[in-house]
Amino acid sequence: MWTGISDSLADDVEVIHLDQRIQLPWDGGASAIVSSARTVLPADGVDVVVADGQAVRFAVALADAALARSLVLFAPDIPFERIPDDVDLDLERPPDDVLAAYTPLADAMTSADEEQWRELVVQVLRQTAPANIPEAEVDLAVAIARDHAAEMRAQMLEFAAADARERELPDEVQLANLRARGQWIDRLAALTVPVMTVVPARGKFRGETMSRIAQRHEIVLTEPFNAMAPGGNRAQAAAAVQRMLDSTG
Repeated sequence: MWTGISDSLADDVEVIHLDQRIQLPWDGGASAIVSSARTVLPADGVDVVVADGQAVRFAVALADAALARSLVLFAPDIPFERIPDDVDLDLERPPDDVLAAYTPLADAMTSADEEQWRELVVQVLRQTAPANIPEAEVDLAVAIARDHAAEMRAQMLEFAAADARERELPDEVQLANLRARGQWIDRLAALTVPVMTVVPARGKFRGETMSRIAQRHEIVLTEPFNAMAPGGNRAQAAAAVQRMLDSTG
């Protein structure tokens, strides 16, 4: 997903892809990502840590551990209960059949062989690509999907198993786990490093929420919207990262 972003940065920028160097601890807490990242990152940390979606909590944990001097966060996954009541969500109601195209993936998770699964992922990706996405962007997404189809299936199986385990827990434990998923927001509020949130203009509620939380914050709204690009626009996302590098490096 980072193709076209790291390549757009200044020549003297060293890029470290943590997901290629360590196993990201999706089921672990802040200490898990910090311990793993210390084996890869310089002892004094890095100028900028960039993360997208659910991985934003990892970036915040690294900054909290003094391993990041600034953060650039693409479309952070914010629990709805942590969004202030006066922030306009401005959400569009999805079509009733929005999940129908993905049913073949769910049905084939345990039965398809490696090649069948890869081709099915590509097929679903092309079927669900928005009509306004440039063909080159779709081809890039397809290439990434082909390379990471096995990882995608492993993550889907892991999520399904974790969801099944979660449903067996008492209601009060499920509620406690839900609250724990938003703990990164409390850590973010205590940070003094610069934070930049890059979101599509249509999802500005995420940026507005982050502005209420982070002490030093800037929102970057991107358009036109590209559903397959980090932050909703690959070029503008790359420019945001470079600008943060220029201000902190």
